[in-house]
Amino acid sequence: MKINSISLKNFRNYSQSKIELSPRINLFLGNNGHGKTSLLEAVWICINGKSYRTSKSKNVVNFSSKSAEIEIRTTNNDSVNEIKLIIDENKKNFLVNDKKIKNRLELKKVLATVLIDREFKENLEKSFRPRRIILDTILSNISLTFSKKLQLYSEEIKRKNEILGTSKNDEILDFIDERLLNLSYSLANERSLWLSRITNIADKVLKKLAPTNSLDFNIQSDSLNSENLKNQLESNRMKEKMTGKCLTGSHKDQISFVLNGFDAFEFGSEGEKKSVSMALKISEILLLKKVNNDFPIILVDEIGSEFDQKRFNFFYTFITSLETQCFITANNKSVLEVNKSKDFSIFSIINGDCKKIS
Repeated sequence: MKINSISLKNFRNYSQSKIELSPRINLFLGNNGHGKTSLLEAVWICINGKSYRTSKSKNVVNFSSKSAEIEIRTTNNDSVNEIKLIIDENKKNFLVNDKKIKNRLELKKVLATVLIDREFKENLEKSFRPRRIILDTILSNISLTFSKKLQLYSEEIKRKNEILGTSKNDEILDFIDERLLNLSYSLANERSLWLSRITNIADKVLKKLAPTNSLDFNIQSDSLNSENLKNQLESNRMKEKMTGKCLTGSHKDQISFVLNGFDAFEFGSEGEKKSVSMALKISEILLLKKVNNDFPIILVDEIGSEFDQKRFNFFYTFITSLETQCFITANNKSVLEVNKSKDFSIFSIINGDCKKIS
């Protein structure tokens, strides 16, 4: 599956632009703040149904307009699809081949993407909560089953927190806890299963950087054992009433990555953290290939910003060797030195104006 073209109208700092794309490597050059990341965001929204930069749709609309449009044309063998997103007054309408769709998960049936940016590593380095959230985005990208379970669980947690913050009715809380018991157990176990698969592939990737590397993961969770989870839900009821928040469940899972016997993001060097982050993203790409029988479209924001030369060459060689389409942004022209033998197009972006230069 490839994107042939993308058209933007009043999206971020793009007034109106249509870009014809290479089926392989598309390199976008420009200074910060001129629209490189916004272009990747537009591709991501059309395929995934929501932005990874903001939760409010109106934020992507050009300040001089009340609505925005994104349109991408794709091909898959002999099949042609047109995906259009219309954003008007904080509402989003998606059309696939002029047919309106209600569920954004339908978009995932058309295309798959993997986003690689510096925020991924930054969230892995933070506390358990942002780490779990960013990893859940990977698992949701790979598995629609996990994504649906996570959505159901999140809705139930929201419902419980509302009761804890208002009536604190034990009868209602008992009913919700019974549902949470099953949802939390199922979600935590599926999370552990997919993390095991991702880590297994990441371990093999890291061994290519250094044969002595060894990566494993650890998950601390009350939800992996249903009997233990039930006891925790019962014993924490009073605390939850006092705090007004649900304190037990898979939204409290703590995930760590162990590199060569040490917690990678607690005690690892900066280089080791970058290596593990890179390996996890490569794992996401390879797992999506197994699940969909096709490589995802790869979006890389500021490819040279997070890697030293060794890791940059390793990562760049990997993604450009795949039979898939890549969108890569950079503000350093030195990236062109490793591009000479590749099938690629180069674009310049200045103040929301994207032009092909090679």
